Amino acid sequence: MESVHLYFHREQLNRKGTVKGLLVTDRSVSPILLTQRDRAEKASYEISWEQSLFGESTLFLNAEQVDPSLMRRRLAYCFFDQIGVPAPLASYIFLTINGQPEGIYLNIKNQQLADRAGCRVNIADPRVPLSVCKEESSAFLHEFLTLIRTAENDELAERIKMYLDVKLFFLCLIGSACTSQGFYYACCPNESGRLHVTPMETRALAASAKSDEDPLLTKGRTLAARLLSIPAFRSQYHTLMKNVLNRSFTIERMSPFISDWHIDICQKADDDPFIKKSPLQFEKEQANILREIEERHFLQAHLARL
Repeated sequence: MESVHLYFHREQLNRKGTVKGLLVTDRSVSPILLTQRDRAEKASYEISWEQSLFGESTLFLNAEQVDPSLMRRRLAYCFFDQIGVPAPLASYIFLTINGQPEGIYLNIKNQQLADRAGCRVNIADPRVPLSVCKEESSAFLHEFLTLIRTAENDELAERIKMYLDVKLFFLCLIGSACTSQGFYYACCPNESGRLHVTPMETRALAASAKSDEDPLLTKGRTLAARLLSIPAFRSQYHTLMKNVLNRSFTIERMSPFISDWHIDICQKADDDPFIKKSPLQFEKEQANILREIEERHFLQAHLARL
């Protein structure tokens, strides 16, 4: 686990919310701008800088205090990547502030997603990428929104693929349904110029996802519901979800990540002043995550009703 050291004036941070400081790693010493993202005892941070030897522009340090396992968010981002959805990179670091241990953090980088031309950030829900494009800043977006709002199903089925990477959109929905984590999302053009939706980290911490009676996101006045009302897209979504549940969202695929991260966490847990758990409690959290993956039959039951 990499060690990261921050040096700044806490009084200025508490007063202003943002402060200049230094970030020190084994590779570099960098002047930074540090923003506190919440008011928790073990706070989360956003770090940005104008120039960096390694090309970073922003990174996010998540304390993950609401997750006793410390790994659900990392596992979610890893899972998105496993099924082909561009997602932030996440790794563990051990943070010290002004020479004092602050503990284990999740270090998250957006891989420049937010810097892509044409990206818009949604406040919560991938079901409605329309809301990330409220500012109709291009003719392309205007045409896309007009199509969604006015087209009949036959026309929508024929033309939507000109604007939206439908497969990637469905995979993003599937990743959200499987991981049950709260995310913000970016709507960006891909290499072919079509839009895709992808999870991303932002300064504001995303709230935990609420339980959803419709985990496959098929109901309501949403783009997902519109597409899934068309038989060809419904069949495509069904096939993608079935493949993900059978091949990717399985204990065999996910447990190696969980086991490796469990070892990393336990090796540094005693040095984290905010962790009061024993290694046995972390093993219990690991078992809880594996059980949730194993009990994915509730998703399969919903899938059977598509």
